[in-house]
Amino acid sequence: MAEATSGDVARVHNAVLQLGRELGRVQQLQVGLSQTVDQVASTQDMTRSELTQLRALFDEYVRRDELAKNLQLAQTRIIAVRGELETSYGHYATVRRLATGTLQAMDTGTVTQDAMQAASEELMITTPRYWLAPALVGLAAWIRDDRTLAERALAEALRRDNDKTSLFFALVLRRHGRDDATARWLRQYVARQDPAALSHEFTVVLDAVATGTLGPVAKPSVMEHMSGWYQRLTADPETVAAQVTRWRQLIDGMRTPVDPRFTVLPAVSPTWPVLKAVYEGATVHGRAEAHFRGIFERPLRPAPGLQERVDAILDNLVRSYDEEETPHRKREAELQAIIDADGDRTAATAAVAAEAAVHEESVDFLTLLTNAGFFPDRVGASDGTQRMAIALAKDWVVAADGQLEAQNVAAFPTSVELTVEGWTGRIDGDATEQSLVDSLTIHIDAETDNALSKIKLDGGPLLGLIVGGVALLLAVITFVQGGSGFGVFLLLVALGLGGFGAYSYSQLEPRREHVRRLGEQRKATGAAQVRGAVAEVLDWRTAWDREVDRAEAFRRYMNALVRDSFIASAPDRSREVVA
Repeated sequence: MAEATSGDVARVHNAVLQLGRELGRVQQLQVGLSQTVDQVASTQDMTRSELTQLRALFDEYVRRDELAKNLQLAQTRIIAVRGELETSYGHYATVRRLATGTLQAMDTGTVTQDAMQAASEELMITTPRYWLAPALVGLAAWIRDDRTLAERALAEALRRDNDKTSLFFALVLRRHGRDDATARWLRQYVARQDPAALSHEFTVVLDAVATGTLGPVAKPSVMEHMSGWYQRLTADPETVAAQVTRWRQLIDGMRTPVDPRFTVLPAVSPTWPVLKAVYEGATVHGRAEAHFRGIFERPLRPAPGLQERVDAILDNLVRSYDEEETPHRKREAELQAIIDADGDRTAATAAVAAEAAVHEESVDFLTLLTNAGFFPDRVGASDGTQRMAIALAKDWVVAADGQLEAQNVAAFPTSVELTVEGWTGRIDGDATEQSLVDSLTIHIDAETDNALSKIKLDGGPLLGLIVGGVALLLAVITFVQGGSGFGVFLLLVALGLGGFGAYSYSQLEPRREHVRRLGEQRKATGAAQVRGAVAEVLDWRTAWDREVDRAEAFRRYMNALVRDSFIASAPDRSREVVA
């Protein structure tokens, strides 16, 4: 029995030595694993940052791809729309060119009357429904002194478009110094107008007023009508409110993008979208003043003579599109807005909405002034007309800018929220940079302490130590009672479980140290972000104050404009009283 026991002990001793060697290797593996875990944690932090950047790059790629597709589609479709315009209405352009050519031929006498008559009659046949074709036939007949044909052609032109025909002949007669006849045509034209529903060609009348082209007989009557319309419409609060609203939209469209140097706030502040919108909304005052100063302070071209002024206004009249072209022109404008916005449909929609009144078939007199003031190229208004229209609309511009300023100031956030490392804070009048950093530090320390409190011997390792202790006790009892085989087994179990528990206990401190290092890294990164956010908020506030301060200067500039300063005298009169 003693020999058996001695042999069993020897085997146990060898097994224990082997187990010790195995535990040593396991410990080495655990140390390597711990180092690997540290590396993985560091790599995970780096990967998370890279994934955030990758997500931003991917979102930007998706947006750019969408913009590129929108742009390409708009470019393709606008070609089709313009092709349809050329196919359906391209022959109108031939008639328009003939109108200018006929007037110039009358000046130079280089074209025979028969040639002008033949050309105009041919276009009369090839362009049915277009008012300008019979008007040119009538003009050619008038030159040839064919009264009967002139009256028939004039009647047909008036039937097709009374207003444009009246303006056309008024301007032609004014071009040749027939002031009384010009006044009769213009009185007939103005008497037919509804100031609440004026057609696009009334811009021609504005041009004639601004450039002094109407002449001494017609101008007082037209100015009287326009002054009456202006006073009547501006007495209606709803009509004025509509113009103020429109100017507010137009001015608000002059926003400047926020400075790209702000990089921390977009990353850590949920309030950033509000800050961005408020800053960009404040930039409109300076941009608007620069825009209007550019209009009024740029050098004007030398004032042309009467014939040149009339020709320029006639060009605007005959080249403006007719109502039947309106759907195609609207679609063309929508597609062009997408192209101008580089594929950004949201920006294009806002631009089209601001220009919607330009494409309406009829507008009120005040809207016509706004169109001429802000979209002179779209409505065919000259520089002088644009200046006069803006001077007349200055009260709406000032009111619109005041509303934008009040709206912007009201939207100013009283505090800026921050979200850093799971901590939320607020930059306001009571917070200081250090108090925010201290609050963040306390938050991260609390999370670190909570994580440390969870690193303890529990679960499997604790159970291993308990079971190992029980197995060791049972092994001793078994050996005492002479059960060597089962005792060896229990001893091996006790050593294995005890070694596992002991090793797990030895790894608690390295794990705690890793958590502490992560906590310190989080505090350093978070504090840098908080300090950067506080600095950017101060810079943002300074930039916002600077932009808002420009509102008052802009309104003073607009209030100083005087309408009559932008109404020219007739070029064929040395003196003329402005009505």
